[in-house]
Amino acid sequence: MVLTKEYRIPMPLSVEEYRIAQLYIVAKISKQNTGHGEGIEILENRPYEDETGKGQYTHKIIYLSSRVPSWLTYIMPAGALQVDEKAWNAYPYCKTVYSVPFLGDRFKLAVTTRYLPDCASTENPNNLNAQQLKERTIDVVDIVNDPIDPAKYKAEEDPSLYVSEKTGRGKLKKDWMKTSEPVMTSYKHCEVEFRYWGLQSRVEQFIHKVALRDVFLSGHRQAVCWMDEWYGLTMDDIRQIEEETKLELDKLRKQDDPNGASSSTSPSASPSSRTPQTKHEEKSPSTPNSERK
Repeated sequence: MVLTKEYRIPMPLSVEEYRIAQLYIVAKISKQNTGHGEGIEILENRPYEDETGKGQYTHKIIYLSSRVPSWLTYIMPAGALQVDEKAWNAYPYCKTVYSVPFLGDRFKLAVTTRYLPDCASTENPNNLNAQQLKERTIDVVDIVNDPIDPAKYKAEEDPSLYVSEKTGRGKLKKDWMKTSEPVMTSYKHCEVEFRYWGLQSRVEQFIHKVALRDVFLSGHRQAVCWMDEWYGLTMDDIRQIEEETKLELDKLRKQDDPNGASSSTSPSASPSSRTPQTKHEEKSPSTPNSERK
């Protein structure tokens, strides 16, 4: 049975600002999580056009290895811990599909996202059918009030403390969803299925909790607290950053290997030298890459 949840993530941004923020954050976090043979490989990043419209298509491979719980490695050899990610981003709509070649059709993760200028109030943002509406569970992710693992908490990534020098926004208060202007919501309809006897429920719950919800929470907190890094960038700037990031990811993955060779570029470095950066040394949880946004 497919485990379905709809995550609603309000943000103190406009829909247009969020587009820049999410692409910048994906590029930066990709570099933070790449090294020692693990991380992100970008195979394609190109415009597409089909019967549904126009957008940007990306195809990535995510190398996990040490980023999964030990109990999962019992059924998957180290070389099989790879996730294939394909995304069709026709903003303000995006569809992302993940597969694990080793598992074949036993694993399914699909995320459909709609970005709207409201505060988690749209009843059926992703146009689900009656059966899907019956099966879904709605989970509102609050970037200010939801609890954070103390081991992962960073004051510089706390929206209740952060004030943007460029925009003057912040600090976000407990009732920020009622008082913030602008505000928008990322609506993510996530379907997870793992058909493996004895582990299905455990893996599906793990993916929803650790690889999806926890990552949505931390990534969106970072998007707010890194505002002064991405605010003012254009889509042309973002495409340049993405190209630079692809080249650096290839270098990091090859040079930061388990045998001790190290890259000349730190994984925690920003994807662009256009703005001053803040160091964030701690690695984020393992996750499908594009779904941080």
